[in-house]
Amino acid sequence: MRGFKGYAVVCCMLLGVVGCQSVDASKEEVVASAEWTEAKTGETASRVNTVDERMQKLEQDIKELQSKPSEPTPSPVVFTDLRSDYFALDEISFLTNRGVIRGYSDGSFRPNQTITRAQTATMLVRELGLSAPSSYQLKATDVSPQHDAYESLRIAEYHGLMTGRDGKLLPGEGLRRSQMAVLLDRAFDLEVPNQTYRFTDITSDYPNFKEINTIAHNRITTEVDKAFRPNETTTRTQFSLFLARAIHEPFRP
Repeated sequence: MRGFKGYAVVCCMLLGVVGCQSVDASKEEVVASAEWTEAKTGETASRVNTVDERMQKLEQDIKELQSKPSEPTPSPVVFTDLRSDYFALDEISFLTNRGVIRGYSDGSFRPNQTITRAQTATMLVRELGLSAPSSYQLKATDVSPQHDAYESLRIAEYHGLMTGRDGKLLPGEGLRRSQMAVLLDRAFDLEVPNQTYRFTDITSDYPNFKEINTIAHNRITTEVDKAFRPNETTTRTQFSLFLARAIHEPFRP
């Protein structure tokens, strides 16, 4: 009996030790589980914060992009003969800042002066960044290499922008409104009209009606349902308006 009792006591003692170890192990597992959870929670919070930061940065970038115009806002250009409230100052400033049009040495712009075919060729070549092989010889017979716009006219002829008539480019002549329409249609990728626009002084059988109809469709001219005046020469201001509209759509009315 004593032996049995002794054995029983030993077993109880062993069971007690094992039970304590099991409890301690469970406690360790609980602690480890809590630490793992806290670590994962911290990682998740860090990821959330990172995502939030990225979203905020993305929203800020989108707002900045939305606030930026598609073209730089033209800085007003000062010419001695243009007031700050001149109706075409934005378009003239836009072209001047792009290096397309320039004033005169006395600081004037001369807005009402007729623009010549040579000046027009120079402006289009500047805007389009055109060049021609040095081997290309100007075919026009009325432009000498000493002409101040010789290179621009040579390049314009090479690219088919200006073809002249009877072998002449007529560089000193004023640019007619119908010629202006033809030049802009050749120079820019304008949308093809899906309708015929009406003018009071020309009909669809007019020689340059196709090009006039194209600039009307693209809102480069505002003379729809009015007289287009195709043979009237174009002033420096008028051509600035037409060219700015062809380049930058927000200028179109």
